[in-house]
Amino acid sequence: KDSAGNEGVIEANGVQWMTAGRGIVHSEMPEQNSGLLKGFQLWVNLPSEHKMATPAYQEFPADKLAVESRPDGSEIRVIAGTTDQGTTGPVVNHYVEPTYLDVSLVKHSTFKQSLPSEDNAFVYVIDGQLSLGKQGTKVKAGQLAVLAKGASVEAVANKENTRFLLVAAEPLNEPVARGGPFVMNTKAEVMQAFNDFQQNRF
Repeated sequence: KDSAGNEGVIEANGVQWMTAGRGIVHSEMPEQNSGLLKGFQLWVNLPSEHKMATPAYQEFPADKLAVESRPDGSEIRVIAGTTDQGTTGPVVNHYVEPTYLDVSLVKHSTFKQSLPSEDNAFVYVIDGQLSLGKQGTKVKAGQLAVLAKGASVEAVANKENTRFLLVAAEPLNEPVARGGPFVMNTKAEVMQAFNDFQQNRF
């Protein structure tokens, strides 16, 4: 939840996307099922000129996410961006225009996706094993592969059913300064954020 009054519970395959911006405090408490919890948290930086943007909140339960089913039985859950087949995810972020795909490939199937050639991109394998690119680089469960610049990515599930995340976005090429929960571009800006918080200017 956050100090603007937004609050939600992320259930299986749901998505919550918070844009911090200015003057907001958020908190989180993991909800477990039989003592178990598995999820992914990705922090996406804001460009310097938008660090003080108005905060925003987007939440989508599983049935509100776009799911693309392939003839071979593979599935792509589209969180943000658009697949090559035209399926578009519900999350809107015009700051870096992210692509965020949750891909489940059946064994021996191939996944291809175009990406803006200047985007930074990575693949994180949740279950199974992938072969990436023309070199067939092996990436197994629990490993993250940072992709080279290019116009597309190709992944093959050679040995078993495989689930992975494909994430890409426009690079900001700006300095990053972090202190506590604050992420700014300079240490002075971080200290100003602490001061604003302590002076109850949030």
